[in-house]
Parts: sequence; structure tokens; C-alpha cells
Amino acid sequence: MPGKDDRDPLDDWLEREIPPLPPPSGTFELITKRARRRKLRKLAVTITSAASIAVATVFAVPAVLSLRLGQSTTSGTTVAGASPFSTPASRGLVGGLKGTDGTAQPTSSSSAPEHSSTAPQTGPPVGGPVPANFQPASVTFIGANTGWVIGPGGTPGTCANVDPTICTSVVVTHDGGQGWRGIPAPDTNSVTGIRFLNQLTGWAYGPQLWSTQDGGQNWSAVNTGNQQVIDLETAGSQAYALFANCAQGPSSTTVSTNCSSYSLETTQTGSDHWSNVGNATSNLPDSPGATPVIVLSSKTGWLLAADGTIYTGPLGAPWTKFGTTPCSATPSATGVPLLTWDAYTRILVVACPSSPQTAGGSATETIYTSPDYTVNWVRQPTLVPGAAVTSLATAQSAPAIVATGTGISILQGNTGQWRQAVTVTGGFSYVGMTSNTQGVAVPVNASLHEVYMTYDGGQTWTARRIIP
Repeated sequence: MPGKDDRDPLDDWLEREIPPLPPPSGTFELITKRARRRKLRKLAVTITSAASIAVATVFAVPAVLSLRLGQSTTSGTTVAGASPFSTPASRGLVGGLKGTDGTAQPTSSSSAPEHSSTAPQTGPPVGGPVPANFQPASVTFIGANTGWVIGPGGTPGTCANVDPTICTSVVVTHDGGQGWRGIPAPDTNSVTGIRFLNQLTGWAYGPQLWSTQDGGQNWSAVNTGNQQVIDLETAGSQAYALFANCAQGPSSTTVSTNCSSYSLETTQTGSDHWSNVGNATSNLPDSPGATPVIVLSSKTGWLLAADGTIYTGPLGAPWTKFGTTPCSATPSATGVPLLTWDAYTRILVVACPSSPQTAGGSATETIYTSPDYTVNWVRQPTLVPGAAVTSLATAQSAPAIVATGTGISILQGNTGQWRQAVTVTGGFSYVGMTSNTQGVAVPVNASLHEVYMTYDGGQTWTARRIIP
């Protein structure tokens, strides 16, 4: 073998141990800083991910709550048979709509809103199926989408109330009447009307008074001091009601048509304490067959008393006497005076019935308007003879919209002439406007299972079915 001295000098040099060179100054500090930054970035990602999970969890909670509420199969429901909802039309309780709130809706030539198919819900989906044989009696909307209807539904003896013979039912829509859900109802057969102030606060009335603070999921009886509640309207943050002293107390299944006196009372959102509006509207005398009427706009209220006197005032303050209607103080055999007010046109409208001129003849309804907060009444063209007015509303394009025994007629603002907007067998018991363009009407024939909607100020109307 070759000796050490015989090896290649290059191989010998390569096998030598060479001490490592020291790193440049600051190398370890640089490595430490980079490691620290890497850890901070990882921590930031971890925190962001945790925050995203937390946010997702927060937004998931309402959906879970909605599902829980949606499991309720209690549809509420009312009275054995439909008798409690056969309230005399003179009291105006077979129907109802929230007073105009001053919020104009876009005018559309279509009978349905263009955005209806994609409009978001304005409230959570609640309740269960619409009860079988639901028959609309009174309706209230708080905007373009959300509304409630009360009426009898189901079969007495098998209804979903605590007492199965009580079939008072309430249904709700969140898409302008295209779809409906049943929700709990007051466990009584002594309410015939419904009004809501907002998404949560509402009342069922006539002759008893019940309230809800959670959109109708729970209802509580309100102590009225043994008085009947014969009318109720809402606007802004307040509700107004007529409390009447009647021979039959609130336990009756129908509103009395003959009471000794009544008073205008008010309450606010979230409260069940009712108090007199003022001395001028307290202990007012009633008149047999008459119909005291409350009308509210966003800031002003009106009261048509039984004797034809009109009271008015700002919401939240006492009301005073305003004047009288041109109608006879004595109700006719064919109807009673009705009043409405339009905040958009500043026009007060009254419908005055008259007795037939001859036996078997047709009654003639006369419509008067009074512009700009005055009582200088202007007589409008005569309505079709025999068309007794059951309800009255107004819009900017139609100074008068009337529900009659044949359908809905409107007074055209551009021509000053009447036009039949829709015809329904039996006519309508109620018509009212939620905004300047949107309104709702209730047919007299509740077995149609429908309410009618307008989206163009009363010019055209579309039936909205309420069926399971």
C-alpha cells in the first residue's frame, strides 16, 4: 500500500479539519426577529379565524330562534261558528287597517308590487299552517310587507285554542299577502278586530281588549273596567281606542250598538295603561245605531262622534271640537256617516247615507270633502243609487275610495267622476290605505278566504288567498 507521503496532496488537503467561519455580525438577531414575526403572523391568523367563527355563531342564533318559534302549531282561532265575527257593519269592526303613516310607496301600474318576488322579509317567519276554513274578518298592515288578519278558522270543538270550542285565529304575512302563516290568537270569542303598531306591539279588540308585545306569539287580556272597546287605531308610537259603557259588558261576543256613553283613550308602545285623551272627548253620548269612528294620520287624529260632531288634535295631546258633518244627526235605516282623512291631499272626507225616497226605493250615498283643515264641505257627484257605503278611504289619486255592497268605487281625481274599481259578490265590509299607494279590503263573503290588495292608490285590486 502506498504510504502517507505517497498520497495525492489534493486529497490530503481536502481531509483536513477546517474550522467554521463566524457568521456576519447581527445574523442571530436577524434570525430571532424573523422567527418572532412568523409567530405573530400565525397568532393573527388564529385570532381572525376565531373572530369569524364567533361572528358566524352570533348570526346563527336568530335563525335558531326562528326555527324554534316556527315549530308552534297553535294557530289561535275563534269562536264556535262565525257569530262573533258577524259584527254589525255600522260599527265598522269587520275589518281594519293601520292609519296612514305618511310614507309614500312607489306607484305602479301593475296590480302587484314589482319587487314582491324578491322583497326581503320584514319580520321573522313564525307560526304554523293557516287553519282550515280560515275566514278573514279584520286586517292590519304596518308597511308594504307585514300584516295580520283575524277571523274564525277550523271546526268548533277541535280548534287549537286552550278551549277547543273557541276558534279565533290569527294569520300573518311577511310578503305583502302572497304567503300566510298561522300564529297564536287570543283565547276568547269576544274579539273581532285587530291592529298592530309595529312588528311587536298589537291589539285584538271588540268588545274585549287583548294585547301582544311579541308579534302575536303571546296574548294578554287587558282590563277595560267592564267597558267595551268599539274601535281602535294606531299611528306613530300610540294607539287610540273608544271605550264604551254598554248594557252588555266586554264578555259579550259582539260589539253593542246601543251604549250610554264612550270616551277616547290612548296608550303608547309597550304599555297596556290606557288614559283619557282629554275632557272634550270623554263621556260622549252615544246614539243607537250610530258609529263613532277614529281616524289617524302620522301626526293628527280625528274622531267622528255619534252625534256627528268631529274632534281633532295632535297625537299625544288633548283633542278639541273641530266642527260637524253635513250628514243628518239621525242615522238612516240604510247606514251611518263615515269619516276619513288623507294626510297627502289634506282632505277630510265624509260619507252621508240618506233614507229611500219611496218605499222600496234605493238609498243614495252622498260624499262630501273638506280640504285643508276646514269644514267648508263640498258635495261630490252622487254615488250609484243603492250602493250603501260600508267603509271609506282616500288616496292622492282618488279623493274618495268607498267599499259598498257591490264592490269598491273610486272618485277619480282627474275627472271628478266615480268608477267601479272592482266588483265582488256581496261587496266589501272594509277598505283602507296603508300608504298613498298601498291598501287592503275585506270582502263581506268571508268564505272566499281572501283579502284584496291595491298598489296603485286604489285604481286596481288583486285578491290574496288565505288558505292552508
